[in-house]
Amino acid sequence: MSNSQPASNCLYNLIYTDFNEEFSRGSTFHYNIQYPAFFNFNTGYFFANPSILNNISNLIKEDVNDFRDGLAKEEQDYNSTVADNKPEEKRIYSAFSNFAVTFNKNHLLSVIINVLGFSGNNLPRYDTLYNYNYDLLTGNKIALKDIFNPGVDYIKVITDYVNYKINQNKDLYFENVEFFITDDQAFYLENDGLVVYFDAGQLAKEEFGTSKFKLTFSKFAPYIHPRFYCEGTNLKRRIYRR
Repeated sequence: MSNSQPASNCLYNLIYTDFNEEFSRGSTFHYNIQYPAFFNFNTGYFFANPSILNNISNLIKEDVNDFRDGLAKEEQDYNSTVADNKPEEKRIYSAFSNFAVTFNKNHLLSVIINVLGFSGNNLPRYDTLYNYNYDLLTGNKIALKDIFNPGVDYIKVITDYVNYKINQNKDLYFENVEFFITDDQAFYLENDGLVVYFDAGQLAKEEFGTSKFKLTFSKFAPYIHPRFYCEGTNLKRRIYRR
């Protein structure tokens, strides 16, 4: 499919992303978790409902804290079991999270949170990617079907593309791997495309991490709703790395 230019212009969301970090170190459990909170700038021409921004911020914080607290309980349960009989088998557990705002324009917001949990070995015991895709006008979650034009068989479009990419690099995936794209398929948005992904161990060995497949908007333009495939005109996008 040939490349094409965005069908329309749109505005980047002028919302402030507050960086939050919590950390602690104990003898057998430590954590360093990062998560965002979102607020309006006083720009005069862009405004998002503060309740919607607050709900998204609180949901992300709750999910990150639940992951940390769940791993802390796992550590307590394990180490209390071995403490008396085999103290040498105690494990150090650790929880980490980081985030990225991957799409932020046209009153649409997509955020990913990567949570990692370790328990005394080099490879993570947990390596999970959470996604938060929201319409800031309504507060509703963005569904896969919303990203595509009406009438598009988006399930087939995504399935065919993932199959194509797997067949291009068969050595990276399980032999005869099977998958099914459904309406609740995990995804997030980037400025130039839709990324669908599968948890570590689902399509390939766990040490390969999350399997991601990007449907670039320019290549799939006839299928993509113009609200998502548009050119931001009110500022130049900058990427900040922490």
